[in-house]
Amino acid sequence: MTSQPESPDDEMIRTVFDVVTEELQPGVRLIRMSGEIDIASTELAARAIRAAVGPPARIVLIDMSAVTFCSSAGLGNLVEARQLATQHGIDLALVGIGRPVDRPLSITGLGGQFRIYASAEDALRERGA
Repeated sequence: MTSQPESPDDEMIRTVFDVVTEELQPGVRLIRMSGEIDIASTELAARAIRAAVGPPARIVLIDMSAVTFCSSAGLGNLVEARQLATQHGIDLALVGIGRPVDRPLSITGLGGQFRIYASAEDALRERGA
């Protein structure tokens, strides 16, 4: 959970967000995000992405199936992940995209810049991993 002062009386606004990274097999990482990706949680998401999207990974999947809200800050996290993956020659894909993420990706036109799969299993099967 993250917090930031946001209200007129400097009361803390709580945002529920979590991110977990796991290595599915050598060179294959899965970043699972859940909750709300907004200005309050974007730095936590960015740290997890920076830690996962680099050597020795060859495939990184970002699972967004448990994301309930994705602001422009969250889209910025995904763009950063794509840029890091390109820099390091890593195959990046998004998995489990639901309406809270699909809608902003579609509206901004960013959806066409990512490979998107229903599940991590589908992504790995297509990639022969």
